[in-house]
Amino acid sequence: MKLKQTLAALTLAACAADPETLPTQNVDGSAAKPTGAAKADAWDYRNDPARFAQFAQRDFVKAFDQLPKSGESLNKPWPDTYWPTFMDSTNARWTGDANVDGFSPAEKYDLAFNGWTPASNFAQMRPFSAESCSAEWDADYYANLGPLARFVSENRGNKNGRNKQDDDDDMKIDECEADGIDGVERWWGLCHAWVPAALNEPEPIHAVVENGVTFYPSDIKALMIQAYNRSKSMILGGRCNEKEPKRDERGRIIDPACRDTNAGAFHIVVTNMIGRHKLAIAEDRTYDYEVWNQPVYRYEITAQDEVDLAKALVLVQSTDADYSKINKDAKRFVDVRMTLNYVTESEASKEPKTPELEHYTRRDSYHYLLELDAAGTILGGEWINGGTAHPEWGNSRQPDFLWFSTGPADDYGTPLDYSKVKALLAKSRAPIVPEAEGGGSMPVDPSKVNVTKAAALLIPDNNRTGVKDTLTLDRAEPALNFAVQLDVKHSYVGDLSIVLQKNGRTVKKLWDKKGGSGDDIHDLINVPEMVGKSLKGVYTLKLVDGAAEDTGSLELWGIVATVQPAM
Repeated sequence: MKLKQTLAALTLAACAADPETLPTQNVDGSAAKPTGAAKADAWDYRNDPARFAQFAQRDFVKAFDQLPKSGESLNKPWPDTYWPTFMDSTNARWTGDANVDGFSPAEKYDLAFNGWTPASNFAQMRPFSAESCSAEWDADYYANLGPLARFVSENRGNKNGRNKQDDDDDMKIDECEADGIDGVERWWGLCHAWVPAALNEPEPIHAVVENGVTFYPSDIKALMIQAYNRSKSMILGGRCNEKEPKRDERGRIIDPACRDTNAGAFHIVVTNMIGRHKLAIAEDRTYDYEVWNQPVYRYEITAQDEVDLAKALVLVQSTDADYSKINKDAKRFVDVRMTLNYVTESEASKEPKTPELEHYTRRDSYHYLLELDAAGTILGGEWINGGTAHPEWGNSRQPDFLWFSTGPADDYGTPLDYSKVKALLAKSRAPIVPEAEGGGSMPVDPSKVNVTKAAALLIPDNNRTGVKDTLTLDRAEPALNFAVQLDVKHSYVGDLSIVLQKNGRTVKKLWDKKGGSGDDIHDLINVPEMVGKSLKGVYTLKLVDGAAEDTGSLELWGIVATVQPAM
């Protein structure tokens, strides 16, 4: 995976390969400005949060005392596998089914959309397995692939392990080792594409049939991830290419690209994007050679204490009498400790993963010093102890860079149409019909309950009565898990209150005037109050718009649950 930034798009080397230098062109088309020489991790052009704000089209506040101490995004990123390169990326057969339903996402796309007709015995052909490189595999499998599967396998898959060449110049051919196959490391994959897809697109809910081909939620997610291989994005900070970044006598990382993102810029972006604007962002959470992009949707500042100059110098391990060599404009200092919640990868699945979001949520702890001017405006910052373990705080690290994406970009002739994948996604969130388009009934799993209803109901503006819609479930089994799907159009979701009732009694307030000025709700909201209780009953969704001016409608809602089937 190459690291490139152009006027239209940015491809990040993330869970990926062959990292290059930082972009030489910015999103506005101008040449990148050089890093400042006075302070290697200065708040320079690449670290300036104003560029991030402009790209995201959001206003940023820099006054320290006006920034929220905690926040959570309105858009909830969905977990999925990062489709590892050594496993053949999105051409991996992940379901284990020995028929067409077991085809890879790329193979299914070729069947449904690219006019591919596989050989009669294609399902029995054995792909190369990077997990057991000595196992037999069929060369005819690759000769018979359709356009997308062939493109993925040859350009983003495990071809290096089976092409009878020495791809990493180590005098070995097609070697299979613990860290990868013939130059393909096991951490390479599509994290850089999963993250923006999960930030910008709602999660598929149920399987759909298109032209006789069944696409499960992770099939659709894989194709959407493939569509986001290049995305319209902005990064804050530099890309570190050092496996073991060197440090100075104070423990600070020497390489400027490994020491940023600047801690002050980090604070401003996180508290504005997630705290004020309720928007999830992306981070490369490892500041060394490996790149692990993760979607970040929640943060909390657990401590923030203004300190004097003497304490600030101790925190950054400086022996100078003043702060002029670090940031001559800094007049005030704040010692900050923040926890950041990000979504980690999951296995591929036939079911949505958002109801289990907390299970896939991890936490990083960061410790840094903010530099302010006399009026309290943030000017910059320093990571405490250079991102290494801190004796009072544990394994505090620093991110390599932050970034944000607004959508997919052209991927240089990849035989995949984003609009077709978008249509699959829309169908996977729509009500299930008995006979899917293209023929064939939808697969039935007795342990799964997925009832959705297209509503198209206007929500009365500034009206406490609101609007109601009902669903009836006849299943008597107790729920093992229970979630409500919401697809609501609204121009200011902070006006909304949404309540779920069962048989006339309130079960849970699903939405309580959160999200501020954000647009629309596309979410699966967990309802643990229903776990262990019978599903049977009449469910009512009540929506109230408690403020004037902004308006909206309930487009679709539903119940997604798992039960213990009756024996």
